[in-house]
Amino acid sequence: MYLNLAGEGGQACTMVVRTTHWVIPHYWIWGLPFFLFYSTRAAQFLHERPNQSFLRKLFYLLFSLLRAVVSKFIESYVMWKLPLNKYGLKPDHSFEEDYASCQMALVPDTFFEEADKGMIRFKKTSKWCFYYKGIEFEDGTTLEADVVLLATGYDGDKKLKAIIPEPFRTCLEFPCGLMPLYRATIHPLIPNMGFVGYVQSNWNVRIAELSSMWLNRLMDERFKLPSKEKMLDQFFKEVEVMKRSSRFYINHCFSTFIIQHVDDLCNDMGLNPWRKSNLFHDVFCPYGSEDYRFDQEET
Repeated sequence: MYLNLAGEGGQACTMVVRTTHWVIPHYWIWGLPFFLFYSTRAAQFLHERPNQSFLRKLFYLLFSLLRAVVSKFIESYVMWKLPLNKYGLKPDHSFEEDYASCQMALVPDTFFEEADKGMIRFKKTSKWCFYYKGIEFEDGTTLEADVVLLATGYDGDKKLKAIIPEPFRTCLEFPCGLMPLYRATIHPLIPNMGFVGYVQSNWNVRIAELSSMWLNRLMDERFKLPSKEKMLDQFFKEVEVMKRSSRFYINHCFSTFIIQHVDDLCNDMGLNPWRKSNLFHDVFCPYGSEDYRFDQEET
């Protein structure tokens, strides 16, 4: 959006930053592919997940230092590659917190080039309000503006509340302000309805496709759901993991245990969750869409 405004022939604009988050320039970190750090079974073995065994909990505690080293390693590259300090955009939290809460973003190639030209300016503030010429900030300074664009994101909850009747509308975000979706698809308190694509991860399209397959098999009665209590219990376990992983847990995001989530979907459908041709690839290589092209006997 800012590049469209500030590009060739455009006008200078100011980006108001309320909370700084980590961005990366591309998916290579000091010459290593990004997937090595978070997107393989070996990498996600370092992170907490729901329903951990005692041994897994022990490994999670033992590997806490290694997780911090990985996060600092990525941060060091980002700080070297991007002028975050120059523009006061260095976050005060770890990279891992942003990744765990789906707050990490890929910065456009020419974003900071336009900032260097003065076409994109930055203003950090936690509070602001409108005044008759533009925007007034909490420190008393003002910014005159012809147009103000509010980058608020997409609020899907409002759309859902508009189409779901009572009494189910009241249950939508019960009991903790997040939709308690089992397997990121089924609301235990709303019957005969599935939600595909609502929960965030770093595999959004792939998860939506797998969730659709899972929902299709559920409708065909090829497996059964657990009780409402067990489904809610699974959701609360995921929330607790998110709370411990990041201060930005308000979004339902399972990037650090996404492979386990996909394994659960496969197990429910009676499919083998280990999709690679050999154990080494399964452990140290990332999964792609081609790994979930199910054979005829699996479908």
